[in-house]
Amino acid sequence: MTRTIDIAIVGAGIAGLWCFNRLKRAGYDVLLLEREAIGCGQTLASQGIVHSGLKYSLAGKVNETARSISAMPDRWRAALRGEGEVDLSAARTRADSQMLLIPGGILGGLTRLVAQRALGGNTRTLAASEWPDGLKASGFRGSAVFMDEPVLDVPGILRALADPYRDSVRRIPEEAAAEPLAFLRDRGIEARAVLVTAAGGNHGIARRNRHDDGLETQHRPLLQGLMRPAPFPLYAHLVGTSDKPVATVTTHETADGALVWYLGAAVAERAKEADPAEVYAAARRAFRDYLPAVDLDGIEWAVLPIDRVEGRTQGFHMPDTPTLHRAGTVLYGWPTKLTFAPMLGDMVAVEIDHLGVAPSGRATDFSDLPAVDYAVAPWDKAAWTS
Repeated sequence: MTRTIDIAIVGAGIAGLWCFNRLKRAGYDVLLLEREAIGCGQTLASQGIVHSGLKYSLAGKVNETARSISAMPDRWRAALRGEGEVDLSAARTRADSQMLLIPGGILGGLTRLVAQRALGGNTRTLAASEWPDGLKASGFRGSAVFMDEPVLDVPGILRALADPYRDSVRRIPEEAAAEPLAFLRDRGIEARAVLVTAAGGNHGIARRNRHDDGLETQHRPLLQGLMRPAPFPLYAHLVGTSDKPVATVTTHETADGALVWYLGAAVAERAKEADPAEVYAAARRAFRDYLPAVDLDGIEWAVLPIDRVEGRTQGFHMPDTPTLHRAGTVLYGWPTKLTFAPMLGDMVAVEIDHLGVAPSGRATDFSDLPAVDYAVAPWDKAAWTS
């Protein structure tokens, strides 16, 4: 027996989940398929920062990425208040804002001036008395700029998006994940539109279905660093002399309550197969220069290799918008960054409207398909140094 539904989505990362929740709330009959675990891969590997674009304006460089991202914090905050196109009021933020930590001196002063004027918004230099206690004792000498960039609790965001409609989030078998359109046909599920948000799997699915004409993607690998126990909670970009921070630090908690610093930006910009010791050494140098009073004796380290996949750009730079590719009634989407999930949702909504797919108001029973669990956070499965 054929079951006709409005939309099928493949991939339960932030892109698929945001679109899924938004479409379900609008009355669409949607099935979300995931082969491994909800939020696995690039989503839980993100640092959870809702970028305002400010860090991309450093060194006098106000680029298109900065302009595109600047409206995103307000979109996310509305959702966190339960006032957006999705309801994230059941989730929380880990920090009200990421900070820019800018060293003292002439260059630091110029960088701070550029950063604060480039995009406007609610940025301001914090008085030393306003610094978090850990930063006060860290030996940092320079300026701390409040960026108005909330840092999300990503596992909570995933649950807020999936839990209300969990019966419609189901597992696609590993052996069928490369051919999700065939899987839908074999199970008698006829979707009026399909959205594929399977990150690194998108291009292969498009190619096998001859949907890849005009589609170009790129891989930008990272080797993110982790260290525990973190000496104090910190959410900061350590600003250097380019538009790429020396390190970006966010703080997370393991299942047993230990604090972890998760390290991105320049310390992580290397091949996935690189020697982890390179990451640890780069992190130690960054902390020596910026936070010299922090004691790193007894610290355990780990790395997380990430293969970021997105629409291709000239010079393989980060795209300044999400990527959405359409082949007939099948859409292939990459948000580029967690921050861009609302923007990708807008693009998907426009395409679905162009396809003439209206919300049916139905809720098909998918109980014949297996359920799928939430992914484990990277810091809870990392291989730590002894």
